[in-house]
Amino acid sequence: MIAPLLEVRGLTKSFRERRGWPIPKTVSVRALDGVSFDVASGEALGIVGESGCGKSTVARACLRLITPDAGSVRFDGIDVAAASAAALRALRRRLQIVFQDPASALDPRQRIADALGESIRVHGIARGNDVTSAVLRLLDEVGLPPSAARRYPHEFSGGQRQRIGIARALALGPDLIFADEPVSALDVSVQAQILVLLDELRHRRKLAFVFISHDLGVVRHFCQRVAVMYLGRLVEEGPVPTIFEDPLHPYTRLLKSTSPIPDPEQAVALDLQEGEPPSPVDPPSGCHFHPRCPFVMEQCKVIAPALQEVAPGRRVACYLFAAASGDSTGAVAAPQ
Repeated sequence: MIAPLLEVRGLTKSFRERRGWPIPKTVSVRALDGVSFDVASGEALGIVGESGCGKSTVARACLRLITPDAGSVRFDGIDVAAASAAALRALRRRLQIVFQDPASALDPRQRIADALGESIRVHGIARGNDVTSAVLRLLDEVGLPPSAARRYPHEFSGGQRQRIGIARALALGPDLIFADEPVSALDVSVQAQILVLLDELRHRRKLAFVFISHDLGVVRHFCQRVAVMYLGRLVEEGPVPTIFEDPLHPYTRLLKSTSPIPDPEQAVALDLQEGEPPSPVDPPSGCHFHPRCPFVMEQCKVIAPALQEVAPGRRVACYLFAAASGDSTGAVAAPQ
């Protein structure tokens, strides 16, 4: 069996924040709570969920832009958290990220040639005129003219700036790219163009992607597998066609029901409990989704269900499907 390119196990991260008025208090916000998943070479894994569920924190922890409190991240067999400065420098060439806001991701005082050429020079990939040639090749690969190299970020549209962000991620020849909501700030027509570009690059360069998004339609178009997050936990994971045709977890069914589809007669209706989504500062005990779940049982309020395999390549964290994973305690028939 071929080992996955990226292995994430039990990733946990909390932040301390000052909240409240007029006397603020220091509170702990658990952004990640035991997140585990794999990404194979050349595969696109989508991570979806509502804003604030921890999707972007996953990317930053995997890249060691922030330090997780617990858990491990292994890339091609290398422990990212334990990597020395020299080893991490080498990993930076193979692990890259495309940020959500292309405007803030680029230095407004740098010409595009400098923005793209800087990492090439720092990592010793090319020198002198070879750097210029490499920059022009990158611009051509993302569909921008050579004249773009002499311009500044403010001279480009949002879609063009995102192409520049993609070119910068490609500059070091990575094996895996984290795409953190790369099209959410763009017009719908431009989103389609960027998704087509990313798909072409994935096949041409044999890239792996972790594609973070709140838009199920985007994930369905680009990814092969999808992992669903809710309040810092993975609640369901599986192949894209299976997840979209037959979602198991009630939260996944909720996401599907709120996503526009061509045929309204196929919409999924869920009788959710009234009230706002829970705060990550004080999440519910047990399954975090239980206050909003129409199928809630007593054990859901006490102990969080484990993310278990219920079919080949399919995992779900829900007591409704415990029988399928070999645990029959409290299991009931799947909702229809």
